[in-house]
Amino acid sequence: MSTVEDLKKLLKIKKYTVAYVAKAINVSNATLHLWMNNNYKGNVKKVNDAVANFLEIEKLREGRIKVDFVKTTIVDDIFDIAKTCHVENEIGVCCGDAGIGKTYAVKKYAIDNTDVILVEADLGYTPKVLFSEIHKKLGFDGCGTIHGMFLDIIDKLKASGRLIIIDEAEHLPYKSLELLRRIYDKAQVGILLVGMPRLIMNLKGEKRQYAQLYSRVGISTRLNSLVDEDKIAIISSVIPNYKSIYPTLSDYCAGNTRVLTKLLVRAIRISELNGVEITDDVLQASISQIIL
Repeated sequence: MSTVEDLKKLLKIKKYTVAYVAKAINVSNATLHLWMNNNYKGNVKKVNDAVANFLEIEKLREGRIKVDFVKTTIVDDIFDIAKTCHVENEIGVCCGDAGIGKTYAVKKYAIDNTDVILVEADLGYTPKVLFSEIHKKLGFDGCGTIHGMFLDIIDKLKASGRLIIIDEAEHLPYKSLELLRRIYDKAQVGILLVGMPRLIMNLKGEKRQYAQLYSRVGISTRLNSLVDEDKIAIISSVIPNYKSIYPTLSDYCAGNTRVLTKLLVRAIRISELNGVEITDDVLQASISQIIL
């Protein structure tokens, strides 16, 4: 089978578009279309090699180890507060350390509840960037003044019963948080802010000067680390015979979901490559490959 045929087969199986592959191999859509129809007059070898490399990476990805969704106590806590904000149109706050599974939980909640507007904030999320993101998620173009987008958002959300979730909300400046409060006041929809512990200080202000903002918070929770039952549930989902290695995994992950997942993935990969069972020696090798 030729490289062209291999690519066409992959497109059909994975339901990839030509545009997706073209972007992945850094060529134009037109170039890839011409190449696939044997009409490309440029550097054919370069495109051949790029597509062959793409196909090889895709083949390797098929064997990638994934840890499926596990409903931990952390997920339960976030789901509970999200549901309260959603049903009762409250402002809620969930804070917890990095890597415990906050993003994992809010993404799942948004998948399960299609009326949720999920925004993943980044550093540099100015009020205009935030409003543009919400504006686009509501079907608008994400353009215009903050005030203009604000009016569109209020009009769309008023009496809708929807929920806005802002993940990594600690990145939002005070003005963005204050504008979210105005959405809450005017549209009467639920808002859930999720982030690192410093989010609480951002909401209150160093001198507790933001009472008008923080007083709107109807429910708040500080998320804890994984408990034993959580760790067992995650580990047993990929390694059924886990008891002999549980103490080592439990100690090294320190209750952190991300660390535990990375340790599991590395340990399984090492065991597969070497054709051995997962033992403490294999775990030590996986531990040496990640930053703890």
